[in-house]
Amino acid sequence: MNLFQTPPQTIADTQHALKAGTLSCRELLEQCFRKIDAEEDVIHAWAYLDRESAFQQADELDAEIQRGIWRGPLHGIPVGIKDIIDVKGMPTRAGLESRDETPASQDAMVVANLRLEGAIFPGKTETTQLACFDPPPTRNPWNQEHTPGGSSSGSAAAVAAGMCLAAVGTQTGGSIIRPSAFCGIAGLKPTFGMVDRQGVILLSDHLDHVGPMAQTVVDLVIMLDCMTDQATYLPLLMEPVNEPPRIGWLSGFFSDRAEPEMQQALTMASDELNAAGAPIRECPLPAEFDAILEEHMALMGYEIFQHMSGDYDQNPDDYGPAISKVLEWGRRVTPERYQASLDYQNMLSQVMRRCFARSEILISPATYGVAPNPSTTGNPGMNAPWSLTGFPTITIPVAVSETGLPLGIQITGHPDKFDDLLKAAQWCENVLRPGYLKQIKQS
Repeated sequence: MNLFQTPPQTIADTQHALKAGTLSCRELLEQCFRKIDAEEDVIHAWAYLDRESAFQQADELDAEIQRGIWRGPLHGIPVGIKDIIDVKGMPTRAGLESRDETPASQDAMVVANLRLEGAIFPGKTETTQLACFDPPPTRNPWNQEHTPGGSSSGSAAAVAAGMCLAAVGTQTGGSIIRPSAFCGIAGLKPTFGMVDRQGVILLSDHLDHVGPMAQTVVDLVIMLDCMTDQATYLPLLMEPVNEPPRIGWLSGFFSDRAEPEMQQALTMASDELNAAGAPIRECPLPAEFDAILEEHMALMGYEIFQHMSGDYDQNPDDYGPAISKVLEWGRRVTPERYQASLDYQNMLSQVMRRCFARSEILISPATYGVAPNPSTTGNPGMNAPWSLTGFPTITIPVAVSETGLPLGIQITGHPDKFDDLLKAAQWCENVLRPGYLKQIKQS
């Protein structure tokens, strides 16, 4: 199923229709629920739906428009919330059947901010068990025989299928970027600490990020402004771009691990960007980068075990094999080994800044290849480096494989120059997305 035969519905375009009165909040929500009713039995994007509450929100927001009240850029926009994030009145199950289903008494901070801006919450999107590696029931809307990725599985699938216009995900390893790329949408892992984590089930104090998933870079920025309650980034994308960004092509670690179709998609995208005026230089990674996956795993395993060991030790049968393996790994990480991983994280975050000496952005594969079968959520190795360093990164879809599955590139920015990343990502999207996705033909 090629989801790019027609332009996807964006937040930015929908805003205009709502303001013009050619679309109501209720009508928009009805469109989304028609998609849910038609496809949810196959895609399984939602862990919890609250149709009554959502339509009540929509009617209240329509009434506000009639009174001349416009809450913000998400007024009337349906947004999915990953089921490790609290939404008042909805349970937070985190992919665990044994978890207490008592509804949350208050919104997580990120949800409260979205609600203030007028977002409507149809429900909670599926996640892998405790946002780890055990696959959920969710399937990829492009092909139900493939995974949507994880752990923000339902968030990516719901946006790709048109069940909502945006969603919130979280990333400890690759859980925003990888599912976004597998499902052919845009995703943003912000700079570490940019989005508040209050009301989010915490796995790793030094790795967990909260970020948006949507159809375009502009939609990601609309979401981010509302999630952070800052409203500072969207005006950047309204300014004309005077010069194409200088781009660093990350070789070695990323190129060596990419499958042939992913390598081809990245090369095609790079050629187009270069032809449009962006100078692209190979950017070798520092030698210290070689240990990054081992150090990420040690840090993640230790911190997940510290957060989850109490319940895990009491109820081991409630946990799937993949998260159990991570927890047992974390049990064996000594405090000394953990401190060494923290020291490595701090060191590498400083060393990697050198890669931006001649480039505003770095590009690399968003995934190893296309979405694999649903027995796995895919390998997060392409994304874990940016979770460890905390550098902001965005994925946009750039191609479709010969078998009809999307492929995305990863655009990474300097942690102190977030503005540059957003402007560069929008420029790249404008170059690569006209006519939507090109299909790769294997020789």
